Amino acid sequence: MTTMTLSGKRQVVLPAELCRQVSLAPGARVRVELAPDGDGILVRADSAVNKKPASILFDRVTRRGKPLAVEDLQGLAVAKQQGKP
Repeated sequence: MTTMTLSGKRQVVLPAELCRQVSLAPGARVRVELAPDGDGILVRADSAVNKKPASILFDRVTRRGKPLAVEDLQGLAVAKQQGKP
């Protein structure tokens, strides 16, 4: 168990290893609640926040220009890795 210090703004920094174990990345939303026995605080990943079905996102994408074939995209990726414009 790791001990943390509460800052003047009532903030704590979660240990990186703990965040990796529960898949929390910078910017992740968490829920903080009182433990059932009232003797501590629970911090949980808030996986239900801001999840939207992909069907909602499809209507937001606008296409511009001619579609590219997969081979063309792979060629662009190789050119970028080699530093070619």
